[in-house]
Amino acid sequence: MRHRRIARLFAFGAPALLLALVVWPSPADAEPGVSDRLHKKRAAAKIDSLVEAALREGGMKANGIADDATFARRTYLALVGRIPTAQEARAFQKSTSSDKYLDLVDDLLASKGHESHMYNWWADLLRARGRLPRRISGEPYIHWIKDSIAKNKPYDAMVREMLAAKGPVHERGNGATGYLMRDRNMPEDNMSNTIRLFLGSRVECAQCHNHPFDKWTQKQYFQMVAFTGGISYQQNPRQNPKIRSLGQEANKRWGRNGSRALRRTLEPSFTGIFGSGTGAARLPSDYQYDDAKPDEWVTAEPMFNPHVSVSIRLPNESRIRKRMKKNPKRMERALRRLRPGEVDSRGTFADWVTSASNDRFSKVIANRLWKKMFGRGLIEPVDDIKDRTAAVAPELMENVRALMVELDFDVREFQRVLLYSRLWRRQAVSPADTPGSLADLRGPVLRRMTAEQVWDSLLTLVVEDLDETIQDPLGPRADAVYTRFDTMAKATDEEILEQTERLVLRYTNPDEYRKQQRAERSKRQDDMRQKRRDNRDLFRALKRAQRDGNREKESEILKQLQDLGVVPPGFRAGRALRDLQRAADLQSPSPDGHLLRELGQSERELIEASHTEPTVPQVLALLNSFLEQRLLTNRNAVLSRSLAKQRGAKNIVREAFTAVLGRAPTSQERAEWTREVGSDGAKATQDLVWTLVNSHEFLFIQ
Repeated sequence: MRHRRIARLFAFGAPALLLALVVWPSPADAEPGVSDRLHKKRAAAKIDSLVEAALREGGMKANGIADDATFARRTYLALVGRIPTAQEARAFQKSTSSDKYLDLVDDLLASKGHESHMYNWWADLLRARGRLPRRISGEPYIHWIKDSIAKNKPYDAMVREMLAAKGPVHERGNGATGYLMRDRNMPEDNMSNTIRLFLGSRVECAQCHNHPFDKWTQKQYFQMVAFTGGISYQQNPRQNPKIRSLGQEANKRWGRNGSRALRRTLEPSFTGIFGSGTGAARLPSDYQYDDAKPDEWVTAEPMFNPHVSVSIRLPNESRIRKRMKKNPKRMERALRRLRPGEVDSRGTFADWVTSASNDRFSKVIANRLWKKMFGRGLIEPVDDIKDRTAAVAPELMENVRALMVELDFDVREFQRVLLYSRLWRRQAVSPADTPGSLADLRGPVLRRMTAEQVWDSLLTLVVEDLDETIQDPLGPRADAVYTRFDTMAKATDEEILEQTERLVLRYTNPDEYRKQQRAERSKRQDDMRQKRRDNRDLFRALKRAQRDGNREKESEILKQLQDLGVVPPGFRAGRALRDLQRAADLQSPSPDGHLLRELGQSERELIEASHTEPTVPQVLALLNSFLEQRLLTNRNAVLSRSLAKQRGAKNIVREAFTAVLGRAPTSQERAEWTREVGSDGAKATQDLVWTLVNSHEFLFIQ
């Protein structure tokens, strides 16, 4: 990343280059150095000065500084997506370091928890799903997103990879194809999503007619679609001699059922994104405007500046029309078969969208991240920007946009600057009735936690060392997909035909097929039970390490068991965690009925489709399932064990408040609950925890 920044400075001469080498340390450093922190503090101070100037102009004042407990809880939720543990909250509040606010931001940005939390945000934007239509897995796409976050891949590089991705969707290292596969066989819809997501405009209306509320015409829309012209979502089996010969053999052995079974066997191998882009698209047959004719070819042209030139090779229709003038039906078929040649228009499009000179691209991501941190965008809505749209504070918007470019689209460093600001430390403000009000700049906007923040915060009260359960970006589900793909790539013709024969049985004799499936499943279970019996000594050693609190030994034994294939990743405390893992490591998205979905997690069909509105099912799910089963009556929950160690009602009350709300109780709260806990013991303690978890103070980010 550093070399990209330096290369750009060559245009300004040697003095600027030398200054860059002095001021900017390598981003490979785990934490910002002294000079880098100083630079970020100055950038944050500039933001503060612009915020305060805008407020003064509007006759307003910024809110006061929040207390340490509020700051710590807000920062943990913003950067790692969960509340701090009681120990973490106390440690921060007791610290007397003048740099503790910046140190906390730096520590959390460098943590695994930050990667987990950022995945939830990206998954909502990029509509990441573990399952895609037609037996295609979305796990490689999820792996690619997580791996990009872990490597702190620049935002522009991420977007470029998605827009220009090619190859089989299940191939190892090719997960970026998942973005285009989300809209399989719907290139127009994908272009609408791309413009809305990365360029902040809603142009989908222009697919059918000129936009009624914006300046975009239907022709301009299809000129944008032309950038992805010629894209294919499957490799043509007829172009692969091996597949063609296998198809002939399968048809010879089993007839039509053989061809059907072979296609299903091989489909994951040749499904993906193919074609570099022709830079051309046809207008609809019902096109009705004067600037073009129905079915006319249009060439790629960007909707926003700068101008992009693409050399297009359109098919010669006039020759066909002359030759087949007397046979209209044959001529129509011939015209439909015409295809422009490939010119890598998709690569050109990806370069144009992500260009540092494309102000709309940098403005949209800067505005989205501002909203993520402070609760409201400087431009609202964040994805419906028009020529007449004005930011609540235009100079501030331009400053953060330019900051994003200056940081080479480093999302992590951009967040660091925002959270170094005094604005981040200010007391929260209730959201203005109308988005776009200066009143929203007085402090971070009060808002409810997202579904994932609530879930991960609840787990913080149940699972000890929750962040230690975070899976590596690859994850077992993505690894299984890659392994199956690699196995098929190496399979001989006869091995492929053997798998095909099994599927033929499914079509011709379903009962026998299910019988074989049950027998194979039973054999796998028997093999696993035998493996566990063979390694019972390791399980006994694991229990001893857990009983002695020897975390290092416990992790070492778990690693051995996982390498032997005896226990799954995430196994802990003598049992599988199952769903007691951070939201980012669960099925994505969670199935209907899961607490995450009840709390508003998106089903990932639309961009940013999650919600935080309270509902009756949320309360019932918290009361009847999670709180009762996982926390209140679970003696092994970390909060239950912590409360059991306390001596006296007063200490129990203080520990409960610190663990759940991140602060000590007020004198009135302490007096009332100490009296209750002192008189009714365990029952009153459960009531206290239930009350705190269901309180607005727990569910809201202040």
